[in-house]
Amino acid sequence: MKLTSLLENTSNIPGIQSRHGLSLYLETASHRMVFDFGPDDAFLHNAAALGINIAEADLAFLSHGHYDHGGGLPAFLETNTYAPVYLHKNAFIPHWSSNVRYIGLKQSLKSNPRLHFTNGVTHLEDGLTLISGASGRRFLTTSGASLQMEQTDGTRLPDDFSHEQSLIVEEGNIRLLVAGCAHTGIVNIMEQAQQVIGRPLTHIVSGFHLCQPSRGINEPEENVRAIAAELRRSPAQYFTCHCTGLPSYEILRRELGAQVSYLSGGMQIVLSDD
Repeated sequence: MKLTSLLENTSNIPGIQSRHGLSLYLETASHRMVFDFGPDDAFLHNAAALGINIAEADLAFLSHGHYDHGGGLPAFLETNTYAPVYLHKNAFIPHWSSNVRYIGLKQSLKSNPRLHFTNGVTHLEDGLTLISGASGRRFLTTSGASLQMEQTDGTRLPDDFSHEQSLIVEEGNIRLLVAGCAHTGIVNIMEQAQQVIGRPLTHIVSGFHLCQPSRGINEPEENVRAIAAELRRSPAQYFTCHCTGLPSYEILRRELGAQVSYLSGGMQIVLSDD
């Protein structure tokens, strides 16, 4: 199994663009998949630079309804003419930041026939499962406090992140969890995933939402250390990125050592089931 970071907040590779956002490319024995699309079409530029043909992807997933993950969806639909895109049924609820900036998806896409809406646990073929609605409330971060969702009457309430979904990929002895921002808490999503598949996870790829980059705010260090202590209880390997933020990542690295790595734009990792 091979995973490539098509787009992320950072890049150390010449010719690979960076954006505030996330896009991943996952190759298994059966599928070539895109997970999230970043804020614009930069993921396509990077994919071409890395020798990846997005037109050949046969599945695609959107983790949640924020622009930094779904802004590039129109570019994907234009470039790839057949892959179905799975997203949560609440993904098109209008989303706002600090009640002033629209950060949701392009509403005109909602009726696109290639979009497949999910809820709860959705089992696909070949060891692929989508999960949403994690019920746990442990280790929730403060970094999503400024995010809001618009109600049908136009009023805005704090975002409950009911539009968020994650992907489980099982292949051989690999049990991979891929999340976008883990707004509902990476610990809670991991617990839900392990309940669904009935076995421990081996790898986790996700932003942990430990910062608010637009406001220059990072999660308090004691909160990050508490999350790290809980993550250490699992033998899984963590690859984090995007909304984790580099200051919080440095704390995680001090606490978890080689168990956690940063997945910068353009990086490729091969997951082994040894």
